Amino acid sequence: MADAERNPFQVEVGRLIRHARKRRSILQEDLARKVGLSPSALSNFERGRRRISLGWLRRIGKALGVPVADLIPESRTRRPIATSTDEEALLLAWRRLAVDPALQESVLEFFERLAVGLRESERRHGPERPS
Repeated sequence: MADAERNPFQVEVGRLIRHARKRRSILQEDLARKVGLSPSALSNFERGRRRISLGWLRRIGKALGVPVADLIPESRTRRPIATSTDEEALLLAWRRLAVDPALQESVLEFFERLAVGLRESERRHGPERPS
């Protein structure tokens, strides 16, 4: 894929991954092995040649010891992350948890399981209706 065809967001994500990896003096092959990727797949992520999922970003962030937010570029053009005061409160609490990545990971897993449970319940019983 030619540089002009690459998504600028993907290129920036790749640059942030590469920067974090090099800051920790980790070889590309070692990081790839640690997260379960081939070295060529990691290289493609770092060069912005391949779209990266949030799951891979989480694994890479965990292996590098950095929050996923450090691997996502800032953008003034994207919509706000928090769309309500409740979401903003959750986001602020999440950021405070960053001091303990293991706790942050546990909270994320809890919310993901909760969401799966809600989807399963809706699938079986239909969406819950407000009273």
